[in-house]
Amino acid sequence: MKLLKSSTFQLCFLLGYLLISVTQVNAADQAMGIGALGRIEPKSRVIRVSHNAGAEGTNLEQLLFQEGDQVNQNDELALLADHNKRQAEIDIAKTKIKILEAKLGLERVTLNYNEKEFRRYQALASTATASAAIADQKQLAFQQSQGLIHTLQAEIANAKAEQHVAEENLAKTSIKAPISGTIIKIHTRPGERISDSGLLEMADLSQLDIVAEVYESDFPKVKIGQKAEINIPGITQPFSAQVRELGFQVNKNDLNDTDPLADKDNRIIEVRLTLEESAIPALQHQIYRQVHLRIFP
Repeated sequence: MKLLKSSTFQLCFLLGYLLISVTQVNAADQAMGIGALGRIEPKSRVIRVSHNAGAEGTNLEQLLFQEGDQVNQNDELALLADHNKRQAEIDIAKTKIKILEAKLGLERVTLNYNEKEFRRYQALASTATASAAIADQKQLAFQQSQGLIHTLQAEIANAKAEQHVAEENLAKTSIKAPISGTIIKIHTRPGERISDSGLLEMADLSQLDIVAEVYESDFPKVKIGQKAEINIPGITQPFSAQVRELGFQVNKNDLNDTDPLADKDNRIIEVRLTLEESAIPALQHQIYRQVHLRIFP
């Protein structure tokens, strides 16, 4: 009986010890946080800029900026084939409008004179001091001036429509910056055809993110506002970041650990963290570089 009580006591003691040990391990794991691989990205994302010339594509005529240049939104980045031709069409349309408007101004003076002559001879004809034939001639001249003015007004309207079309065509021969930022990669040089890679890539480098690939099993533990430590191979100083966005899709991991035993086909969810501002000067030339991070509870 005493032996049974002793064995029961020892078993309870052992179970209690194991429970405490497991609790301590879980607490230690929780304190260590969630480890993940990540990459450096601009908050604006990297934007691929291409042409709007349709499926047939076009050639690059002139590149107005180089890699590393800062540009403002709507700055003209490049000119495409036929740009000079389209600009000439606009200049021709503007010149045509000026000539027609000058003719219209002169014809209005003529119309005013012919109308006065017609009214005067019409009054004289009614008193028999002038022949009806002359009055008819003055009326015809007045009516012809009216008709010519209507014709010139229609021609001016058509010329303005042509100018509008020419301006739309010209807009298709230039590429403008969609955002303010830095040109980080040029894919096409003057004389080359713009391919599926686009003209260039640009980004706003004033704010950087860390895009973490969090295992789907760890994802429920990640909350917006949590702090994280960022470690980069070759850089002794760790950086800090804060969870800002939680992804919605489960994907296969894109980043691979150097550990040969690491699972290469994990299911992950992307989490976006805001990187501390002091790290930006050191890391803005390292877009897409792989990092190690730990998100703390």
